[in-house]
Amino acid sequence: MRTSYGVVWREGTSPLAAGKLELLPLGIRLDGLKGTRDIPYELLAGVHVGRMAGERIDGRPSVVLERRSGAPVTISTVAKPSLVGEIVEQLAALQLGNDPLRRMTVVLPIKPESHASVHALLEGGPPFDPEQLEGLDRHEVFLTPQEVIFLFDSRFGLEAFAKLIADPGLWPSAAAWREHIAGPPRIAEDVYSWARREDMGDVSYLATPGVGDSDGGDIF
Repeated sequence: MRTSYGVVWREGTSPLAAGKLELLPLGIRLDGLKGTRDIPYELLAGVHVGRMAGERIDGRPSVVLERRSGAPVTISTVAKPSLVGEIVEQLAALQLGNDPLRRMTVVLPIKPESHASVHALLEGGPPFDPEQLEGLDRHEVFLTPQEVIFLFDSRFGLEAFAKLIADPGLWPSAAAWREHIAGPPRIAEDVYSWARREDMGDVSYLATPGVGDSDGGDIF
């Protein structure tokens, strides 16, 4: 598949721009007459095919880049509409391949007799302040009879404080937790994940009809 495309795009409600889209190793580059715009893959929250009127450009199938901050960017090809599906597939693969550690799971063993006490402690919050963990977007806690499972999601990656959370010294320092800990915390390995694939039913992968075909002209 190609790595550059002739496109038109719109950032939020800004006027349309025309130029070239390049899929680079670390991000997307939109290069037009009015300048160059780089969007790192790690700052993308999602990519999908636009279906609603506000997500299309002149009624044509479009790629919608949802960013973690800022307005979405809507992109349409100037050649075959089928290239929209190709761009989405390329972006999904590149974003996955360049994804930093955005989700981290920490498992903390507890004593079997401490389940009820730990449950009560967790209702008041974990033994650290999530607000102080810069870049943290979401935090969930799960409890079993033998362990507490802390799940962290971050828009910028979690390397910066992974060592802090996994530090065995953090937990005994919280006096209320000390007597319930059965062993050092450990970071769970991310082995498998699954997400429902974006339905591209409105994108045609057939050749664009030309003069003399039943519809005569491009499919938009």
